[in-house]
Amino acid sequence: MTTAESTGTVVILEGSDGQSQPLRDGLSSSWRIAASITDVASDRYALVGLSDGANAALQHALDDPKSVEVLVLVSPTAIRPTSGDPDGDGASLENRLPDVPCPTLVVFGRDDKSVQPDAAATYRERIPNCNIAFVYAAGHNVAADRPQALINLVSDYLERRETFIVQNRTGVINP
Repeated sequence: MTTAESTGTVVILEGSDGQSQPLRDGLSSSWRIAASITDVASDRYALVGLSDGANAALQHALDDPKSVEVLVLVSPTAIRPTSGDPDGDGASLENRLPDVPCPTLVVFGRDDKSVQPDAAATYRERIPNCNIAFVYAAGHNVAADRPQALINLVSDYLERRETFIVQNRTGVINP
């Protein structure tokens, strides 16, 4: 199921909630899931981060752009409300969004109250090759709220990149 340009390796960085097991299980039938980035140090790989793990994935893609083939950020919290610390880690990552070098999918739960409402627009506007997806009937923890929808979405994006919505004719993402 991988594209010709893909290595078929996916590294998943968990957030603090540790709910990525359904995603790992769902992707493992078609993709090689590495236990850590060091396991694929010489290969290019897809990098998937969930919640705070999405922030780490974004930072890694910026710091090591030659290694990350495709980036998926699920419920990233890097962009904080303007009332937050303007000089904190989130501000630093937000300022570097235009430097993200690879195709990127940013996924939000439609009912997520942990991210600011205009975060999706900020990612879309600032990351050069960015796609946004909303998963209905899901909050911040999309992996727990709608595991199969997230598996389908991420798997489809890893396989097809930016044509994933247009070419997906086998199912729907929303309920």
